[in-house]
Amino acid sequence: MNFLIPLILALAPAQASDRYLDCLFLIEEDVETGRRAAQIWADEGGGISAQHCLAIADIAAGFSKLGAARLESIAERTDAGDGLARARLYAQAIDAWLEAGEIIQAEEALAAARERAPDEPELQLAAAKISAAKEDWHTVIAAVTAAEESNIGSAEAFVFRGRAHLAVGNAEQAAIDVVKALTLEPTNIDALTLRGDVQRAGVTIDVSLRE
Repeated sequence: MNFLIPLILALAPAQASDRYLDCLFLIEEDVETGRRAAQIWADEGGGISAQHCLAIADIAAGFSKLGAARLESIAERTDAGDGLARARLYAQAIDAWLEAGEIIQAEEALAAARERAPDEPELQLAAAKISAAKEDWHTVIAAVTAAEESNIGSAEAFVFRGRAHLAVGNAEQAAIDVVKALTLEPTNIDALTLRGDVQRAGVTIDVSLRE
């Protein structure tokens, strides 16, 4: 469940309490039980941590739009952290909007994130996801490359760029991105799937590509 991102990545470490982590684990074990627990905690006045856990529970339960809106509400709070922290919350909302198929809302969330952290290279990855949803493959490639040049990269990002390279007919570059993704996460399902697609396009991915 890629939304189970520790709150410590978005908020001050002091706010990532044991109860918050317990809330996440409960969602992972049983979504509905976890969601009820998160709602109770939020109703008790659990603050941003409770609201964030509830947003994750909403998304995990299939209510991506509700979770995205809740994440944006948190990001708009002045006590949600500095500009980067709030931008990261918007980036999480982007994932949720895209999961719901709401590209326009995702673009609006990206604009809000860039207002909070205009020079943050992490947001290039969020931009790449939106461009991928729009099948704007050249923009995906440019966004992931810009992030990589700033030493920001992930298996997910390399899969997006690899998929984009494959879509524009550059299977060789796609193969390189597959290797980069699998080097970071050898069991990444999306990277393994892309590897199969690249190989079906006529490019063999072997040890020599890892060197």
